[in-house]
Amino acid sequence: MLTGRHSKGRAAKDPGLSRRRFLRAAGVGTAGAMVAAGAVAGQAGAEVAGAAVPGAAAPNIPARRKVVRADGQQTAGVAVLAVSGPLSFHTISPQRYLDTRFDGGGPFPPQGSVGEFFIFDFGSPDYFAGAANEVPPEARALACNLTVTSGTSGGNLRAFPGNSDVIPLVSNLNWTTGQTVANYAIVAAATPADGEFQASIGLHNASTRGSVHVIVDISGYFV
Repeated sequence: MLTGRHSKGRAAKDPGLSRRRFLRAAGVGTAGAMVAAGAVAGQAGAEVAGAAVPGAAAPNIPARRKVVRADGQQTAGVAVLAVSGPLSFHTISPQRYLDTRFDGGGPFPPQGSVGEFFIFDFGSPDYFAGAANEVPPEARALACNLTVTSGTSGGNLRAFPGNSDVIPLVSNLNWTTGQTVANYAIVAAATPADGEFQASIGLHNASTRGSVHVIVDISGYFV
């Protein structure tokens, strides 16, 4: 059984960080449509994409994994992991895989000064309750839309493989206080061949002062 822990480095205990079940919109807009960050959930009695279903049981999935790196993004002489091809691209029904406004774990804290990041196993077969996860554990890269909202200070978000030994210096998103920003990204992922990973992505809030909510909508993968 997966424990949600990473065998490499020191992992802090993160009780209560299991995600709630997320469902696509029912009877609102087009099939598979996703709600923009900040949208009101449950309008007209519908179950809206990205909204936590009241009273729904939490699925049996790994919690976010907080990994401490001694040198973090200041590590010198360590190459950022990359994926080489050729790879084939597979589309899936667009689905919200992470929304920290509803997952019980809260926003990402400022991590820029401590070299920490969260790992998410987006390829875990048990990621959604009552529905099969369309992202396979062996996916080597994910096509996704990254969104940040409600940042308490300016900052930037960095996405990279979950087995990386270094936090990249290049950001995927930049925001100012309170701003909602989205950006499309193709992010390399760690697979079971790399250890205890299942299409795992690392996400790092490079701000040194403020927290921010993070949303990840996945629409495809590469194998």
